[in-house]
Amino acid sequence: MENIFFPKEKLQFIKECKDERCTALLVMVLKTAENVLAKTPLEEQSVQVDGEGFAIQHENYGNAAGPFSSDMSFLSFAYEFTGDEKYYQKAKELMMAYCAYSRWHGKGAIGKGELTTGNFLVGMSYGWAAFSHKFTTKEKEYIANRTYTLGIRAQLDDWLLPETRIHCFDTMGHNWWPVCVSTGALGAITMSDFLSDGRALAEKAAQGLSEWFAYKGNPINMKPATLDNGAFYEGVNYLNYALFEYLTFSIAYLSVTGKAPFDDKKIIESAADFFINTFYPSTKEDYVVNFGDCDEIQSLSALPLMLSRFPELGVLRFYIKHRPHTENNDILSKLINFRELYIMEEAVPERLSVCYKNIGWAVFRDSFNDDSHMLAVKCGDSWNHAHCDAGHFIFYRNGIPEIWDSGCCSYGNEIYRDYFVQSPAHNVVLINGKGQFPDDHHHHVRPKGELFNFIDRGSFRYVCADASGPIGRMARKHLRHFIWVGDIILIYDDIWAYEESEMNFLLHAEEKSCFRMLTPAEERTEKGFIGNDIKEITFKSFNRKTDSYGRGKLISALCLNEEKEPVFEEITDGYKATYGKIKIYINILSDNRVMHRNCFNTFDGYTTDAAVLIDDGGKLAVVNGSTVRKDGISLFESLYRITDKIN
Repeated sequence: MENIFFPKEKLQFIKECKDERCTALLVMVLKTAENVLAKTPLEEQSVQVDGEGFAIQHENYGNAAGPFSSDMSFLSFAYEFTGDEKYYQKAKELMMAYCAYSRWHGKGAIGKGELTTGNFLVGMSYGWAAFSHKFTTKEKEYIANRTYTLGIRAQLDDWLLPETRIHCFDTMGHNWWPVCVSTGALGAITMSDFLSDGRALAEKAAQGLSEWFAYKGNPINMKPATLDNGAFYEGVNYLNYALFEYLTFSIAYLSVTGKAPFDDKKIIESAADFFINTFYPSTKEDYVVNFGDCDEIQSLSALPLMLSRFPELGVLRFYIKHRPHTENNDILSKLINFRELYIMEEAVPERLSVCYKNIGWAVFRDSFNDDSHMLAVKCGDSWNHAHCDAGHFIFYRNGIPEIWDSGCCSYGNEIYRDYFVQSPAHNVVLINGKGQFPDDHHHHVRPKGELFNFIDRGSFRYVCADASGPIGRMARKHLRHFIWVGDIILIYDDIWAYEESEMNFLLHAEEKSCFRMLTPAEERTEKGFIGNDIKEITFKSFNRKTDSYGRGKLISALCLNEEKEPVFEEITDGYKATYGKIKIYINILSDNRVMHRNCFNTFDGYTTDAAVLIDDGGKLAVVNGSTVRKDGISLFESLYRITDKIN
């Protein structure tokens, strides 16, 4: 019987392939399988933990389940490729040992099915697909029945099936739901040649997964839609995690039934776009936009499986080609799908900027060339893996994140909730030293932040981040305008606190960066942390008072041309920033201080009601404007305000 994970056609391709990259991957894969032969299974007692809270959610079952999941895939491939019985003997030893466990979940889990359960199921599925024909009838019954009880039914009873289900999309409907259901379904479809209800369970799971991907959200519970045109609000790595487990199931399901679990092509295509839009091509590292609980350097294990299902997604081959630093990750998946990843033609991404409005992410770049400029802005919800970071931004330049996100650390560490998820760990503006409510991370923020007026006209890019809701305990308004014109990105913070206050602009950046604070402000050095190793760092705050009514402006810039410095002036009812031939005028009369009257202002002969007027060597653009006149001659008129180029 053909292995559902390692088809004979793909094994034959690998044997005949003369590409040095394929040969190198094969050597690494077989060496890894050889190393597994020296491993011994862990006793269940060694992975059990006493305590309370996060420590017992999974206990240390992952110490057994994680390696088992990976090891079984390598043993299965090595056996199918070489036929050597030693791989079967080790796989059988591991499977029998872990089937003897009393449970596949931490005692602190709600229910019996969780992420660790999924790892055990993946390992058992690889083992069953490769070796079940070699088991005795008694061994087969034991492994299948224990997997059914400890894994398949534990997952599907808790997460999917009527009368026993304890979760829905609106409670634990983030990455756990598809991971738990997909792994339960994987076990069911893989063992459906033995389990009488295996196929029926897999079909029910397929229906549930189709509904999860299509879920539109729930405003009562502040639950966002699962996907926003392919984007996932919990970040790049958690979408990768969910897709990897789903696609592993879908490939097994397709092999057994001859059809996909459901029509998922558009979902995978849109997810591919999200991965493309959030990666930064660099000669130094393989970076991704790391908002929330996401490492800035990611190897996306779902990509080979996406191409296995849909080889026509050529942009993913572009992605893989431009991420050479993680070439030694996911080696088995890359080997088995080598042709789809490395031989077929790639496609260069076309769209340089994107806005995922529902999750509050926007990304702008000037090209997909290595070490180019890329700006990412976040202003959305704060919950679970999404931090209290409304209005946050990061900026990539010269191959690195020059203005960076602090990342995260182990979720069980107190500093994770006390610092990493909180506002001070991000490039935001505090009011009197305070940002969002610290418990927003547990309970959502209402109303959440949002992005609007996103635009990319090539020479004029813009988005407004409205952090007014999340910062509402300190201010009635915080609009953060990002204006990219030519080789300057202007950041205009328009703030209205409830009383005279101090604004604190936080900047986590390299010591030498292209950032310039233009409005006068007191600069201070602050202390913080970064990354999984909780490294102590310093960052900057720029501090400035509002007026007596609580109104204040902070204007800063990212200067992309190192040979030029901006000239900044305070003028009547506004500000002017000059950067070479580019002139940017800010009209503070447009900040809602004037009621029932338009807010006309005149700058260098231009009369406008726009919040911002841009003159790029005679090429004009407005932010929230209806009129531009020059020396009494109308250049632009509209009966409502717009944000766009106007000539």
